[in-house]
Order: sequence, then C-alpha cells, then structure tokens
Amino acid sequence: MADFPPPYLDPLNQALADQFASQPPIETVPLEQLREEFNELQNHKTIPGVTRTSFTVPFEDGVKAYVFKANGAKGDLPVIFYFHGGGWITCNVHTHDSICRDLALKTGFAVVFVEYTLAPEARYPTQQEQCYATVKWVSEHGHSKGLSQDTFAVAGDSAGGQLAIATTILCSTRKPNIKISYQVLLSPVTDTVTSDRDTPSEFRFFNGPFLTVPFMREAIDLYIPSPKDRTSELATPQHISAAHAKLQPPTLIVNSSVDPLRDDGFLYGQILQRNGIDCVITEQKGQTHDSAVIEPVRNGATPRATVRLVAASLKEALGAVSNVSKKRVLNGDAEEVEEKESKTRKRRKTRKSY
Repeated sequence: MADFPPPYLDPLNQALADQFASQPPIETVPLEQLREEFNELQNHKTIPGVTRTSFTVPFEDGVKAYVFKANGAKGDLPVIFYFHGGGWITCNVHTHDSICRDLALKTGFAVVFVEYTLAPEARYPTQQEQCYATVKWVSEHGHSKGLSQDTFAVAGDSAGGQLAIATTILCSTRKPNIKISYQVLLSPVTDTVTSDRDTPSEFRFFNGPFLTVPFMREAIDLYIPSPKDRTSELATPQHISAAHAKLQPPTLIVNSSVDPLRDDGFLYGQILQRNGIDCVITEQKGQTHDSAVIEPVRNGATPRATVRLVAASLKEALGAVSNVSKKRVLNGDAEEVEEKESKTRKRRKTRKSY
C-alpha cells in the first residue's frame, strides 16, 4: 500500500483511531469476542425523556422490533424505521439506543428499530426480508402500537444503509406499494462486490483507522457467501436499475471523510441525483466511519450537528406528509358533515311540503 500522510481527525476521532491502532485489527478478532467488544464500545448513559417498548412481527420465527417515543407523545406518530450497522454480523438495540433516542426526541416521531437476525446465523436475503416485513406489518397494524400506517421514512447506518435501500426498493416494487417518504443513509455500504476495483477511499483507508476493508470483505463473505448474489441491486445498491432509482425517495447521505466507505455513499448519491431524485450528499470532515453512532465520538460537535441535520430533514419531510394526511381526514370529515346537513335540510323540506 502507498504511504499517505496521516488524515486530519478531530480530537475525539483521533483518540478512537489511536485506541484501535493499539489493538489487533478488527478483522482478526473472533466473531463472538468482536460482538462483546462492540457492545462494550457502545456502553452509554441512557438519554432521558424517551420510552422504549417492543413487539414481535409474525414473520417466519418472529422479528423483534423496538419502538422509541418521546415521553408524552400522543396519537399515531409518523414512523422512522431504523436499520442498524455493524457489518450485518454485530450490533443490536443496545449499540444503537442513543441514535434512536436522539431521533425520537428531536423529531417527535416514533423510531422503530428492527433487530434483524445477524449473519452468519442467517444469510442474505433474510435480513432485508425481515426489515421489509416489519415495514409491511406496521403499514397494516401500526395503529395498534400508536404508529401511523402511511407516514414512513427509513434510516440506516453502514450495513444498515444497504438494508434501508433494499427495503425502499422492495416497498416501491412489491404490491401493494408502501410509500417511503424519506431516506437517511449514514456512511452506507452500497457495493458488496468484493474485488480489486477499490474506490479511492477504500485504497486510502484500506487499514482504517477504525473500519478496515479486510473487515468489510470478511463481513460480506458471512452475509452474502455467493458472489453471484452480490450483483443484485438488492445486495449492491450501486447496481440499481434506472427505473428503480427513479422510485427512490428523497434522500440524505452523510459520509465521513476518513472512512473506506466514504465513496460508497458518494457514488450511490450520484446515481440518485442523475435519475432525478432529490438527494443531498454531505461529507463530515475529521470524522471516522459512522461517527454519529459510535459512542466515544458521537458527542463531538460534528456528530451532534449531523444528528440535528438528520432530525430536521426527517421532521420536514414527514411533517409535510403528516399535514397532508390530516388535511385529507379533515376534508373528509367536512364533506361527511356537509352531506349529513344536506340530507337533514332535504328531510325538513319534505316535511314542510306535506
């Protein structure tokens, strides 16, 4: 590999990079140990003001989903479906508790976190089918959980970004269609075809800091063992057809500057923009992979601003949809009242004629 000058990292991200540089590369750590270490890395003080409940989606052996709502929230709330990262092989509701609480507090919406089955315990396409099944169940039964059944956004970080895109493709192409009004992708994986066709960011940050290309390749091998399966647009979003790209929702893509996946986000965003999708592509300077989620760095100035941007974008998008839905309901009520009043006037007129 070529020698590069050290990239700029803000103090919190530099400390994280130094911590990982002093440890064995993450791709060499046994899977069970890696899961335990990520759980420890993501230990945190619980953000107050949010209630977390759970339910099980009756799909195959059942899919556990968690609902985050700000305390005191009432009515059927717009829903942000959150799909977590961790290379499809690690992480859970504990590791992503803070980002879900933040979004629930800052938007006033419900966040539904899908705890899909990790690889290699389950393989592609099980995870995206579980994510889609959860969205579909909420679209049919959400009222029973205080959730809107038609005002949805999706969000995902890293591997969860790939699952978010796959879910939006399934929602827009399967019948009946399920409308996803907005999409947020944080440091997303958009190419699972492991070959020598490295992007500049993969080449530059092959060995990290923090996330490494060898780790991603091992994770992909566990998630999608068949190279043939990786060519599907559902596995590699960069292969999305033009027809399906045009069906993608407005999207916000947040990339970290010091991240082997940086160019994955850029390249997918360019595809969306060229197909007429309202897509914002940003790069957060001085940040390692997924800094808005990783506990040792997420309270820095840039990750905090990222979360505010994400929340504001979601609030604007789903708030507009929710207001339209309410207006339709109110208009429907007004029409029903007018119809009843009209019938009453006719009955009175008929009585007078006698």
